[in-house]
Amino acid sequence: MSADPAGAPRLSVVIPTYAKPETLELVIRHLERQELPAGAFEVVVVDDGSPDDTSARLARRAGSTSLRLRPLRQENRGVSAARNRGVREARAPIVLLLQDDILAPPGLLARHLEGHRRHPEATATVSGLVTWPPDWELDHFMRWLDAGGPQFRYHELLGRDRLDFRRFYTCNVSFKRQALLENPLDEEIAYGFEDIELAHRLQAKGFTFHFDEEAVGFHHHRRTFEDFKRRQFTAGQSLYVAFRNHPELRGKTGITSVSPLKRLRTRARGLLLPLARRLGGRRLIEKYWKARLDEEIVRGYRLARARDRRAARPAAGR
Repeated sequence: MSADPAGAPRLSVVIPTYAKPETLELVIRHLERQELPAGAFEVVVVDDGSPDDTSARLARRAGSTSLRLRPLRQENRGVSAARNRGVREARAPIVLLLQDDILAPPGLLARHLEGHRRHPEATATVSGLVTWPPDWELDHFMRWLDAGGPQFRYHELLGRDRLDFRRFYTCNVSFKRQALLENPLDEEIAYGFEDIELAHRLQAKGFTFHFDEEAVGFHHHRRTFEDFKRRQFTAGQSLYVAFRNHPELRGKTGITSVSPLKRLRTRARGLLLPLARRLGGRRLIEKYWKARLDEEIVRGYRLARARDRRAARPAAGR
């Protein structure tokens, strides 16, 4: 599994990043400890216009690491544009999309290459599992988020070897590079649902999404309820773009409305939260979290729809 005689890498790891220099350093350190020889893969990091010193740190790191580390920078255009840029710049026939907060255990890259050895078809992808670092103490919200909440649904996939488009996550997934060149991510979707939209298109073209639960990546990103509300608001705006461009996706993923009765019920649960916490009422708390996060998706969706309609009015009047 070494590089070919010309020195070309077999695998390109493409990492989009934005303002996470400390976490990105941990990501790079874990990639330095891979079982694969350093010459067998390259790491292409695309800084998506970070307002801090991310690019300067990456430039220094490129001169001190054993990795084939290639730092790039672009104006802030969103995660989809950053990934597409990284894929275009990649030199290997296999591309692993890794998020800038996913720590790779020593065998992760080798598992992805093995997956493509077993599935050499141009339309095959290999998805790995993502979970919290094993040494972290998790609070109630983070435990729920990963096993019942809206972050990932990997707990539903254990024991399976294939996915459908609704469970396709681009934080730990590999492709044949040519497949991504021919089917880039939608750059209008800056963050959230960009992976589902891509997988929907690929599934329609006959792609197969293989799942390897032993290709584990550790999600080094502590989440809070308030933090995730902001994330869902942004995702709701992306959902609008996905639905506008692909009306057939409606009813298959995401939500676009919350009934007044459900909102009222959520407010009532919110009033009961202090009592539920004292009495250990976990189920009520989790129902409240889920409902409020749904409301944030809908709020983002409606904002994006209203903005789109306002932008269309002058054009219609000309």
